[in-house]
This record gives sequence, C-alpha cells and structure tokens, in this order.
Amino acid sequence: MLSAVSSSRRIARTGATLVELLVVLALLGVVGGVIMRVILRQQRFYASAAEITTTRTDLRDLASVLPTDLRGISSSGGDIYAMSDSSIDFRLPFGMAAICVLGAGLTSVVVAPQALASRSAVTAWTSAPRSGDSVLVYDEGATSGIGDDVWRPYKINAAPTTVACPTATGYTSTAAEAAAGISLPLSAALPATTPQGSSMAFFRRAHYGLFVTSSGKTMLGYFDCPAGVCGTATPIAGPFLPYAASGSGVQFTYYDSTGAVTAVKTSVARIDVVLRAQTAAPVSLSDGTRSYLRDSLSFTVSLRNRQ
Repeated sequence: MLSAVSSSRRIARTGATLVELLVVLALLGVVGGVIMRVILRQQRFYASAAEITTTRTDLRDLASVLPTDLRGISSSGGDIYAMSDSSIDFRLPFGMAAICVLGAGLTSVVVAPQALASRSAVTAWTSAPRSGDSVLVYDEGATSGIGDDVWRPYKINAAPTTVACPTATGYTSTAAEAAAGISLPLSAALPATTPQGSSMAFFRRAHYGLFVTSSGKTMLGYFDCPAGVCGTATPIAGPFLPYAASGSGVQFTYYDSTGAVTAVKTSVARIDVVLRAQTAAPVSLSDGTRSYLRDSLSFTVSLRNRQ
C-alpha cells in the first residue's frame, strides 16, 4: 500500500510546475529581446554603411565624370554657353569622324560606318548624329602651314542617309562596309580647302546643375540637346546640400589664366568644383543618435583648350 502511494506521488509530480514555466518564458523573453536588439542594431549598421558608401561613391564618380567632360572645353572658342556658381552649359563632343567622300557642291560629306573589320575607328560617336546637331569640320587653309588652319562650324540640316564610302578611299575594306557609308547634309558649303580625310567633331549643348526633385531632394542633374532640342534634367547623383550663396551642394568657381576669379566665359582657364553631399536617409552614428551624414569633395579642372 505504501509502495502504491509513493508511486502515485511520483507520477503526480512528473512535468513542470506553473512557476517553472513562467521562469522559462521569462528567460526566453529576455533572450529573445536581446537577440532582436542585436539584429536591429546589425540592420541599422549595414543600412547606415550602405548609405554612407553610396554617398561617397557618388562623390568619387562625379570626380571622374565632371573633369572628363569639362577638361576639353575651349573657352576662347565659345564652348561655354552659360555659367553660374551652381550650373554650367557647355559644348560637349559626342563623336569624331574623317571625311570619306565630299558630296556634290561640297554641301554634304560621307563618313565610314562605325563597325569596320580593320577596327581602325575612323568614325566613333556615343549616339548617331541627327538633323539639327552641330559639327566642326577642319579646314586646312590655302597654305601648307598651320597659321590658316581652322575648325569651321556647321549644322546637320537633314537626316543622315546611307550611301557608299568606296573601298578605294581606304576607309572601308569590304563591299558591306562600303555600302554602309553615312551621308551628312551640311548647313553650308565647305571651302575648297577642306580635302577628303579632314577631321570632323560632333557636339551638342550639355548642362550640369543643381535642381530640386518633386520629392524635395537637391540633386545634380544632367541633360543634353540632341538635334538642338534639350531634354529634361536627369538626376545623376545626390542628394546634395541645397543651393546657398556659400556652402552650396555643388559649387563652381571660374578662374582666368592669372588665377583671378572671372565671370567672363571666354577667359575661363580653370574651374574649381566643390561637392557637398549628404546621405539620402538618416544613419546611426557612433553615439547612438541617428542623423544625416554629410561629406564633401573638391577638385580642380584645368581646361585643355583654353587658348
């Protein structure tokens, strides 16, 4: 009988008591809370690191792109259309070619196609020229010296068409290449001193400048003007600090050859650019607070063709 009672008591005590369950649940809650805090901190850390990396990457990319586009400006040649402390409009080359054939009356030229088996890159452009685009044609002048050599400006006044660039010219080597030549009608006749093989440079108006998006962010925008028609600004980097007389998000300063600040477009020899960006969202700082992180970068562009 005693043995049965003892066995019954042992069976009755099998399992966990309510107090034990409550203790376990409390411990699980504490551990789970700690784990969640660690996960949230890690998420904030990686999100903040991504924001900071994106901002600094934008600054570095612009420090590569802007000098490439600005360095080839000829200020004395009229390449700067407009300039301010937050924007610049300038002549941007988008292609080069050599004249394969001079058209009748010297009012058109034929250039070789871009793709050649020889890979000689006689014709190269980032986008095909259109009616209304601008082109500079090199005129060698009447003498063999360089004193009378000049780049003459023209417009492409009709849509390019496909015509022959014969293999006899040396610019093409197959019948398919010869048949794919591109005729470009010009706004005026070329001078007789422009021979076959003369260089051509294609260009369009381009713009870099601060603008505010519909969401209220200050970005650096870009547009160009194919066929003379300017598109809308496309944000290429940002957000930057808003425009201000000093401390602007993107700030251009123009200098002449003596190192003095100038507002004369034809006298610009150097352009200093300061970029002041901030993260698109608040980031977690080392003291535990969350705020926008700002960074800056400055560089100088000496114009290659300022003479």
